[in-house]
Amino acid sequence: MIRAITISKRFGRTLALDGVDFEARPGEIHALVGENGAGKTTLMKVLAGSLAPDSGEASLDEHPLQAGSPRAALEAGIAAVHQSPMLFERMTWEENLALGGFDTGAEVLDLAAVAARARALAAKLGFELPPGATTVENRSVAERVRLEVLRALSFNPRVLILDEPTSVLAPSELAAFLDVLRNLRAEGRIVVLITHKLGEAMAVADRITVLRRGQVVARTTPAETSEEKLASLMIGEIVTQPARPATENRGASVLRIENLSLEDRTRRKILDQLSFDVAGGEIVGIAGVDGNGQTELVELLAGVRDPSAGKIISSGALAVIPQNRDLDGLILDMRLWENLILARPIREQVTAHGWLNTSRAIELCRELIERFRIRAPGPEASAGALSGGNRQRLEVARAIASRPSAIVAHNICRGLDLAATADVHRTILDFAAGGGAVLLISSDLDELLAICGRLLIISGGKIRETNPGERDPERLGLMMAGARD
Repeated sequence: MIRAITISKRFGRTLALDGVDFEARPGEIHALVGENGAGKTTLMKVLAGSLAPDSGEASLDEHPLQAGSPRAALEAGIAAVHQSPMLFERMTWEENLALGGFDTGAEVLDLAAVAARARALAAKLGFELPPGATTVENRSVAERVRLEVLRALSFNPRVLILDEPTSVLAPSELAAFLDVLRNLRAEGRIVVLITHKLGEAMAVADRITVLRRGQVVARTTPAETSEEKLASLMIGEIVTQPARPATENRGASVLRIENLSLEDRTRRKILDQLSFDVAGGEIVGIAGVDGNGQTELVELLAGVRDPSAGKIISSGALAVIPQNRDLDGLILDMRLWENLILARPIREQVTAHGWLNTSRAIELCRELIERFRIRAPGPEASAGALSGGNRQRLEVARAIASRPSAIVAHNICRGLDLAATADVHRTILDFAAGGGAVLLISSDLDELLAICGRLLIISGGKIRETNPGERDPERLGLMMAGARD
């Protein structure tokens, strides 16, 4: 049994954990749920040895775990997959996995053997690995998460801790992944699943622990509770989903894509003649399994890539919210107000005659923290000190404060709890209601169906628009997976 006993942890003025008790048993999937900033990730980092608690202790089979030692935790049989992939971006995926338990220990590192062992395990888990010798920086977020899971399992752990592992999986991939968790449970392992998707917790967990503001507020089982009860325990209120904007509010075209194509170095088409437009006052969704050209499309729209052919035409400023907030969206070592002025339009708002008005920048950041309900000590806090959900809120706040004509958002609610997701959706809907254009790219069908007017499907670098009669989730899921009529 893995156990945490009266764990407390403070970060500056923020009490992340307040005397938390937690236990998980062999042969069970234990879901840990709670809103952003509730302390879930902090607790798991204590169990995995990444953080030393201020007080309390963690143990495995009644043996105390060495505080603040990931190596000691791993040697004891505890492996973790963190919410933000922790891989070496400039190394190949084989080299990353060789740093795990796939290395045979021979004098000369045999990457081919590492790849073969990894592919065998991946096949057992129901997914494929990337082409050989490709660097991690060129892989999608979903592929990075899969690599993290493989690396963790390569150590043959007794305890596997998963922090939001399903947030980047498409519907067609989710069922297979949950089956993987059930197989691990059948082997007698302890699986600790941190998730905001309450339906997943209800479907796969044996027991559920609910954290709220650093304290345990409930211990329950799926048979004893419901999604509605769990949501109320997490946030103390029932969150209502804002209404989707009416399609008749569609204004003039703000963003237009014409025959957009992108080829890689081998002339393989990543994007194949995409054409669509987004008008003011509407939210257009693009659904697809991660890795079908979405990331490259966002990079083209952000201007960090040039297309092989075609045009991107915008009638005003464009704000892009990337899916990887830690690598592409924010600089974690910089303070909140400094991250805010990385956006040129905001920097111009607080600059006069070439001089930055630091006081005004800090005050603007304080206003946005309050307006967007970012849980942070203040503008001087580093972005890395915020929870994942609050980092996402910071990204959204920066995009809105830039006063763009259009927003491109990629997996904008990945890892967000119910309240934070509703806040972000409400912000996007308000922006559209004010005449802004929104292109929302997501692998979460529920999100797209909830707030988008028009819905496009991307598969194999090609795109097509759906009609209202095709809005059945199962049908859309098949289309995302590449099925053709």
